[in-house]
Amino acid sequence: MYHKTLSLISILVYLFLIPIPYGHAASVRQVTMDEMLQQCQFVFEGKVLALEAKENSQKRIHTYVTFKIQDIIKGEYSSETIILSFLGGTVGDVTMGVSDMKVPQVGEHGIYFVESLEKSQVHPLYGWSQGHFLVQSDNTGIDRVMTSNKQAVTGVMKDMSVQQMNSSQKTVPLLNKGVASGVTVALKDNDNKGLTAEEFKKILRDKMGMGQ
Repeated sequence: MYHKTLSLISILVYLFLIPIPYGHAASVRQVTMDEMLQQCQFVFEGKVLALEAKENSQKRIHTYVTFKIQDIIKGEYSSETIILSFLGGTVGDVTMGVSDMKVPQVGEHGIYFVESLEKSQVHPLYGWSQGHFLVQSDNTGIDRVMTSNKQAVTGVMKDMSVQQMNSSQKTVPLLNKGVASGVTVALKDNDNKGLTAEEFKKILRDKMGMGQ
């Protein structure tokens, strides 16, 4: 069967011609943890249960990811599961791909910063991969937090420290490199001794003034 693939250029033209209500700037520039917490409607820890790619009425393919909610860090949600929509996927012999789009896979355990529960987005997570953290067990069975690129998260700087650091750099907005500004990561790829999931969540709650 002939496999038809829509190129990135086609995607960009497609998106440009058909308006989509999402924040372009938040998708490409580097953001801070405080900004993500302030701007996100919903932040949760969960596990991916299922993926399904479907074509909508506008002939756009979206991959719908079903998560089991294990812990709510910010916001409210009445159901035990939530479905988030990511632009792109494969339906039949048609594949739509979006550059730098990382769709959570079945079985993945993570912490997710959802920008909006109402708006249709190209990517539902704030700052794209910046709002996507993995939770993986180390060799002792302790759950630890990693970036979506599997770098161990070792700390989160205060925004004041981030602003001081950025003030010594150029004023041109930094582009997203997969890690929010102020999030520190291990220098070695095989280092998985970063923050535990509970430590990371406590930092987030403390930043929102919810720490116990």
